[in-house]
Amino acid sequence: MALARGHLSAPAGRGASWRDLAAACKVSVSTMNHYFSSRGELIAAIMRHAEQEGAPYLVMASTPSGEFQASISALATMISRGFEHGVLPLQVIGLAEGFADRQIGDAYLGHHLEPVLGAIASRLEAHMDAGAMRRCNARFAAIELLSPLLVVHLHQQALGGHRTYPMAIQDFLEQHTRSFVQGHAPQAPGNAEGRRGP
Repeated sequence: MALARGHLSAPAGRGASWRDLAAACKVSVSTMNHYFSSRGELIAAIMRHAEQEGAPYLVMASTPSGEFQASISALATMISRGFEHGVLPLQVIGLAEGFADRQIGDAYLGHHLEPVLGAIASRLEAHMDAGAMRRCNARFAAIELLSPLLVVHLHQQALGGHRTYPMAIQDFLEQHTRSFVQGHAPQAPGNAEGRRGP
């Protein structure tokens, strides 16, 4: 399964045939057919396996680590490091294959993207309950936090932007974290939007 995951996420593996995937996995087509009835079933199995592997990290992502700003900074860094060390290929597979196949799209959402968003939302809800973050829809805020991180890593790694349009990921993380925290910090008394002074 790891060989199939690596092949599907590589440029040469985009649109790979069933025979190509069998060759990448170093097995026969008949062996592939024995374990998986279709390409969609194989990729769904990859997503399920990745969810099991990532379970400890989802627990970490769901649990606040310090005060609001430090916790969000730590979370953004953890997500970024994950993309740099094996998680980004899952996004490439899920997006590239999921747009064309409903079964794969459902597997990507159900076994990867939604669990990640749920873990982030749990951390944010804990900060809201502690009064450190303004009350809002935690799932929306989770998408707001994750999406720029995913885009910057797709840009730099999967699409090769590090060669033609390089950017400092650490600088991006710091700016993104700062903007998110400022945008969601509790409003100080007397500073409500639209309030006018005497």
